[in-house]
Amino acid sequence: MPVQIHGKSYRTVAERVNDFRSLHAEWSIQSTLVSIDERLVVIKTEICDDKGRIISTGFAEENRTSSKINQTSALENCETSAVGRALAFFGLAGSEIASANEVQGAISQQNKPQEPPTDVSERVQKLKECKDLKELMKAWTAIYPTVTGDSRAIGILSAVKDQLKKELK
Repeated sequence: MPVQIHGKSYRTVAERVNDFRSLHAEWSIQSTLVSIDERLVVIKTEICDDKGRIISTGFAEENRTSSKINQTSALENCETSAVGRALAFFGLAGSEIASANEVQGAISQQNKPQEPPTDVSERVQKLKECKDLKELMKAWTAIYPTVTGDSRAIGILSAVKDQLKKELK
């Protein structure tokens, strides 16, 4: 059953696969790993008819650092998305190409609080981009929300201070 998100109809990948299997039991869904490294996974999925002709294709990319699920299951997530997209391009979609799973994941990512940068130079750059004291205070608070008692944060804070001192001399 389609899921309504922001007034649009999205179907889950599982629904798309079930419909595909009932309509074309002799056809195939074939996924290929395009690339994989410590950060990204890319998968291509093809829908093939009973003669092996490619009828539809879908690609997906997942970043291992984008969510807790992707830290352990980026490959599986990526394949599900690629399958869903290939089936949507084949014609098994709601009113949108993206699946309900993809849209819910995207919304979750948009609502996820931004992690402060861990690299000292990134932190320094954020502070240097400030135009006035008010912006600087806001950026500082965002970068160091809980420094008290956090030895890692205090160490980074100290490194940022040292780097800024060198650059201001």
